[in-house]
Amino acid sequence: MAILSLGTGAVLAADPPPSPKPNFVIFIADDMGWDDSGPYGNPTIRTPNIDRLARDGMRFDHAWLTASSCSPSRASILTGRYPHSTGCGELHLPWPEDAVLMTTPLREAGYWTASVGKWHPKGEAGIRQFDLVEEGGHPGGTGKWLEVLRNRPKDNPFFLWLAAHDPHRPYAPNTFDPPHSPDDVVVPPYLPDTLEVRQDLAMYYDEIARLDSVIGRALGELEAQGVLENTFVLLLSDNGRPFPRDKTTVYDSGVRTPFIVRYPEIVQPGSHTASLASAVDVAPTVLEVAGLAPLPTFQGKSLAPILRDPKAVVRTHAFAERNWHDLAGCERGIRSEQFNYIRNWRPDLSGSPPADAARGPTWQAMIKLHEAGKLPPHQATCFVTPRPKEELYDTQKDPFALNNLAGDPAYEPVMQQMRAALDEWQRETKDIIDPQNITPDGFDRNTYKKLIKTSNPSLTKGGR
Repeated sequence: MAILSLGTGAVLAADPPPSPKPNFVIFIADDMGWDDSGPYGNPTIRTPNIDRLARDGMRFDHAWLTASSCSPSRASILTGRYPHSTGCGELHLPWPEDAVLMTTPLREAGYWTASVGKWHPKGEAGIRQFDLVEEGGHPGGTGKWLEVLRNRPKDNPFFLWLAAHDPHRPYAPNTFDPPHSPDDVVVPPYLPDTLEVRQDLAMYYDEIARLDSVIGRALGELEAQGVLENTFVLLLSDNGRPFPRDKTTVYDSGVRTPFIVRYPEIVQPGSHTASLASAVDVAPTVLEVAGLAPLPTFQGKSLAPILRDPKAVVRTHAFAERNWHDLAGCERGIRSEQFNYIRNWRPDLSGSPPADAARGPTWQAMIKLHEAGKLPPHQATCFVTPRPKEELYDTQKDPFALNNLAGDPAYEPVMQQMRAALDEWQRETKDIIDPQNITPDGFDRNTYKKLIKTSNPSLTKGGR
């Protein structure tokens, strides 16, 4: 406590200076699978800086995105609302004029805010809620991260949305030195273990390593400026890896995300939690940590109790949706600690991957194997129609969702519970679905030749 002298022999105790407001840095990867880094068990991928982030912070083992599609997922994170409620429920839709991002109350509280790198949702309504939106500058989308960090106003607390293009396709050899080899990769069982697939995954690994290196430089810059210890750092992805049965799906491989928080003020270093978290919870968490009230528009919950106590629970279910992304889709997923339940309103549509994944070597190899009758059933699900109207997976026994339990009498009580929880969430969030009025395919599902896309009016309005 400081002591002030009044010059007459009297002394008064002065109030201590207020603690500085926390800064915020959100690293968001583009198409990075949840388990494709060292902290999540990948034995060979080189992510020393993400490893360090986990050692210094908290690793969430059950964190979920609200969509496995770039702009709907990002819009959900920034607004604290589910994709169908943001007005950006499909890929490439613009922000509605009444969208409120978490940056608006932060700016009102004196924060300087910037988005640097990939900026995906379209329109001025989102851009004007940042002080700076800076795009491009590097093949990985990270070229201006350090420049903005160094040139930021030094008298303001700051919020930085540092968005990479890595590890989004297309890929090229030797992106990272030394490159990963095909022998380094872990092939998930729903993909064929061939040389083409391993080479494809190795190049994907290289882009994750390139992203990791820039994250390391950004953390080093924060440390050099003396602000790292007062900065809330979050790493997450916008959706799963850009491979078949990953990106655009509501399987774990599409919507489960790496989620690591470093903030020494309340987070125990080296901690981890099994509590459920959703990307829709990020905005409420940021505002609570900043000492601000939640927005009335929020549909998520603050994760601050979990950050203070890894055993705390703030939600029993996480929800995800699949809408238009290159191809038509109409699915919802609900995840409990153990089970993943999926409902599909358009089972007549195949599980074909998005256009970027379809152009990659893995999908081309799968097509050849399928035509030759050499794909086993658990690797051929993308080709099957009709698809199940309902799916249920025990993720503790079946982490790759290979055995659909829907229809098994032993799991009927679980089915009823998950159906009821999904129905209640849809009612609460006004998720009204007309399966015959969804945006049609933008690409031919066989040739992937681009077709004319017309926006779905109901999703453009966003059910707000």
